[in-house]
Amino acid sequence: MSAETVATRIWLLLVGLTLLSAALADGAAPGVLTALVALAVVGIKGALVIRHFMGLDGRFPRLRRLMNGYIVLVPALLFVLGSVLAR
Repeated sequence: MSAETVATRIWLLLVGLTLLSAALADGAAPGVLTALVALAVVGIKGALVIRHFMGLDGRFPRLRRLMNGYIVLVPALLFVLGSVLAR
């Protein structure tokens, strides 16, 4: 499979995930499960962008680990802050 085909498929997956999160935001009742699904979508999209469009799949292991940590840490902090402030 060519690099262009892979990039197109990843881009289409990102578009699909964006539409999923928009539909989720529009129709779902607020709650823990909705928040977790939305944060999971953010993490998946971030990981796809880092791996396929930033070129960090095999090169620059330190930067890749830093970005992956960011993808895990920021949604986790958002979830904790949202849980605390919602009370």
